[in-house]
Amino acid sequence: MSGSGDTGTDVPRGTRPLAWAVLAASVAQVVAPVVTINGPGSSPGAGSGPDLLITPPGWAFSIWGVIYTAAIVQAVWVLLHGAEAVPRRLQVDQVVLYLAAAVWIAVAGADSSLGTAAVLLVMLVAAVDAVLTARGRVTSTGLAVATGVAVGLFGGWVTAAFYLNVSTALVDNTGLEADQVGWQAVVLVVASLSLVGVTLLARGASAYAAAGCWALVGVAVTGASDGTRPVAVLAVAAALVLAAVALLAWWRGRTTPLAPAT
Repeated sequence: MSGSGDTGTDVPRGTRPLAWAVLAASVAQVVAPVVTINGPGSSPGAGSGPDLLITPPGWAFSIWGVIYTAAIVQAVWVLLHGAEAVPRRLQVDQVVLYLAAAVWIAVAGADSSLGTAAVLLVMLVAAVDAVLTARGRVTSTGLAVATGVAVGLFGGWVTAAFYLNVSTALVDNTGLEADQVGWQAVVLVVASLSLVGVTLLARGASAYAAAGCWALVGVAVTGASDGTRPVAVLAVAAALVLAAVALLAWWRGRTTPLAPAT
């Protein structure tokens, strides 16, 4: 097997039972919308609720098809290549992330904005930890790429979805209005800083940054179509900054050895 960074021999390696659990969970999140009353096509961040100024247009949510496919492909690849090629902690993160995505469907069907935000928080923590854990700790180059894409796309989009769901909960449970620019601009800034922060910590995480940029571009399109110029300008600027940071972090990661895994 070819190396991919400093994998760290002290990191507990994955197990085959966990690999099967990851595959089962990755399939469960895809099947969940079909077998619930919420209807086919539901996905975290695409539930019903107020039309916020920072909600990407419907076509942007098509990324879930890519995310689900990448998750299943990566899970199968691990089973075929060998579970010891990935860290055990990554496998646990993936099981939690994928099962939480399935649970989200049931919670969204109950029309609980606070519940969906809570589930998205669990998904966010698991996804970000998966992105950071996978970096430099997968012992096969091809599998490392597949893993980076699978957890990166999931993590970047879930980061954006979390802040969107929190915003929905704020509108449903406080006096904030869905057509107010000020507070949603603040949420957009915080979400963008989160995306940039994780990208820096992961030393590039190109798939994570790409999913984040996709969400930000979607927000910009919404702002432009609604005539909300401040939101559109802010989203475009955030996307450009995120892309630049990802490129710089990736380049520095190529020239700077990874720290030993812990």
